[in-house]
Amino acid sequence: MRKEQCAVKGDGCRKTPRSNRAGYVMRTIIIGGGPAGMAAAIAASACGDQVTLLERLDRVGKKLMATGNGRCNLMNTGAPVYPGGEELARAVLSRCGVREQTAFWHWLGLRLREEGEGRVYPVSGQAASVLDVLRFAMERQRVEARTGVTVTGLKRKGSGWLVETSVGALEAERVIVTGGGKAQPKLGSDGSCYRLLTGLGHRLIPPRPALTQIETETALIRGLSGQRARCTVSLKRGGQTLHIERGEALFTDYGLSGVCAMQCARAARAGDVLSLDFTEALRMTKETVLAELWRRSRQWRDMPRERLLSGLVSARIGTGLLRAADVSLSGTIAGLTEQELRRVSSRIADFPLRVTGLKGFDSCQVTAGGIDTADFSPDTMASLKAPGLHAAGEVMDVDGDCGGFNLMFAFGSGILAGLNGRRAPWEDME
Repeated sequence: MRKEQCAVKGDGCRKTPRSNRAGYVMRTIIIGGGPAGMAAAIAASACGDQVTLLERLDRVGKKLMATGNGRCNLMNTGAPVYPGGEELARAVLSRCGVREQTAFWHWLGLRLREEGEGRVYPVSGQAASVLDVLRFAMERQRVEARTGVTVTGLKRKGSGWLVETSVGALEAERVIVTGGGKAQPKLGSDGSCYRLLTGLGHRLIPPRPALTQIETETALIRGLSGQRARCTVSLKRGGQTLHIERGEALFTDYGLSGVCAMQCARAARAGDVLSLDFTEALRMTKETVLAELWRRSRQWRDMPRERLLSGLVSARIGTGLLRAADVSLSGTIAGLTEQELRRVSSRIADFPLRVTGLKGFDSCQVTAGGIDTADFSPDTMASLKAPGLHAAGEVMDVDGDCGGFNLMFAFGSGILAGLNGRRAPWEDME
């Protein structure tokens, strides 16, 4: 255990330990090697802390590599959108938002590019570039990153902390919990950090999948798997509209995916209805769609019925809409009745899919729920219940929309936890 003791207690392991402005070396342990944990480690070590980062997987940053389809959507320059934990998220980003995080990335050597809808990516377009600059910064600042280590307990010891792990107990004056929620446990977030915080008096808001695929009845989408379409997706319950999203929907064997569907998932439950409206994407109304179908019924009389919606939607989606309108595919367009044309027009404006469930934590991008935000300071992410304890990232009850909001909160809260009220060295950059 000599190595572990040395790494945390500073008993000669460093011949010339880094000091903060007061000339005192703070021993800090960070639990979790994801985005928030790495940002916290860099910020804390940059201020002079002696930092050990513990990660239960075989390497840090696995989940980061999967974000933004491997491109890593780091943040968003638009207005914050956080359906869960909005108050804390806004407070954190008011302290460490676009300007501060941009300075942080430039200090690490990462250059950024803004794309549509305020989404910010590394100029390389690769998540690997983001992970590289984080890892290299930790190496330069002598952060001890220990992988394959599971934290089993967290206890108060004097004025500091005892961190119990699978390789023995470690001591620190400050602990930052950044172990994530329950989304995609194979990439490191299995919910095990919740109990570390609940055991110290913090309340857990029941976690549930957010930003995940929605399972629906499949009769109307048979044969549509892999088809994409721009549309408006409305989540309805008992005739009441709960949520509306616009964007691209992706049909699957089991239901619906794509950003606009996934952003409805946090509010969806079995028995709800997803209504897909294609008219806005077509720049038409239900009435102008009907007029167009009437025109086709006169001018395309001899064409097969399955071609009625050619040029409006893909051939397979067109077939699905006709099926949903209870229109037979046999025969020609000339044989369609007025009632059938009206039903097709209605289905283009309202293609209903009944929700049967959600894909679980294995598939979701982020967790809704988590540790109650009420007992943490947005200035430093410090616990108001336990001095010297901080938490950041997805372990908190904060979840944002797609578009970089979740990573933005993870990095922002991690940086604030690491700084612990001290001035960031990247603030001195011109």
